[in-house]
Amino acid sequence: MSKQLGKETKDAGMQTILAHYGDETFLGAVVPPVFINTLFTFDSYEAFQKSQWQEETYYYSRISNPTQQIAEKKLAALEKGEAAKLFTSGMAAISSTLLHCLSQGDHVVCSYPIYGGTHQLLQNYLPKFGITADFVDFRQLDQVQAAIKPNTKMLYCEGFSTFYMDVFDIPAVVQIAKEHQLLTVMDNTCATPATMRPIEWGIDIVIHSASKYLSGHSDVTAGVVIASQERIDAIANNEIVLLGATLAPLEAWLLTRGLKTFGLRMKQHAESAKQIALMLSQHPQVSRVNLPLLEQHEQHELAVRQFSGNTGLFSFELHGGPSAVAKLMNNLKLFQIGVSWGGFESLIYSPGLAINPEQKSRTEHETRLEHTVRLSVGLEDIDDLMEDFNQALASL
Repeated sequence: MSKQLGKETKDAGMQTILAHYGDETFLGAVVPPVFINTLFTFDSYEAFQKSQWQEETYYYSRISNPTQQIAEKKLAALEKGEAAKLFTSGMAAISSTLLHCLSQGDHVVCSYPIYGGTHQLLQNYLPKFGITADFVDFRQLDQVQAAIKPNTKMLYCEGFSTFYMDVFDIPAVVQIAKEHQLLTVMDNTCATPATMRPIEWGIDIVIHSASKYLSGHSDVTAGVVIASQERIDAIANNEIVLLGATLAPLEAWLLTRGLKTFGLRMKQHAESAKQIALMLSQHPQVSRVNLPLLEQHEQHELAVRQFSGNTGLFSFELHGGPSAVAKLMNNLKLFQIGVSWGGFESLIYSPGLAINPEQKSRTEHETRLEHTVRLSVGLEDIDDLMEDFNQALASL
């Protein structure tokens, strides 16, 4: 039997955690098996009864499964949280978290622009349960303070804002939350734990669409919630059991496979994206590059305090407006038009095709909306990506 790498790897570097932590109970297998079974049986009535109260004792895969828990251990360690729970999608993670934390009469202060599904959930769906929300610019701390009501329960935000990659002062917002005894929830999908770990900044709950960078291969739809052990246990005992949105074992196994190379992939995504962003920032057809880690960005000083680097995701704006955006997108060959991001492949998209009209009218970015292009820079050779972009820009 091979040597087992156990719990000591939890405090190791990011890539070591992802390579080994959580795998230690599977008899030395380099690749842990997938437990695709739906249930687990017991030798006695007493053993089954005891299993209900013991951690890592399994009886039904909708509740928990060894394959799920490998990924959950890695993700919690990656974000420096106590525990994690997997869901069937990022939206399942978001909706389960909100339903767990909020009750009838509660109010949420949410940053904007925000992911469209989150906006629709807070704006249009949860009000039928008596839960309301206001959307404000978290860069303006006075707006955050002014939006808080006696029934406010939560501040909900994203590390980088949807499409425009704006950042806000995280410690200041956390301090506001503490003063008013509010929960803080951050969607860290864009920034990823490769560049920022919200729990270390005082955020209570972190959510990811694990379909993006965490899996990295565009073959898994998954979500994850990371928080204290107490809160994750409560979500597992309520929303997981009652709503039934836990991730299936095969998808959990695929996610674990993707996590094995997360750190290495993120370095390549970041380096290629930075080179393309720098090229675009100097191009006459480009009016603005939305990447706060660039030195010329007005939020650069704040961004470098809170983020260790960029990912492969950013946006930029074209002088030519919607017609230029359409022509650029149609002329690119390696950058495919697609709604998601964070996979091995390079993608391009425009928020003008997606942002809800209710968000359009509430954001200062309204006039820039149809001028904006979002890039997810993949793992192709950078020379090929640059050549593709230069030929497409030359057509404008």
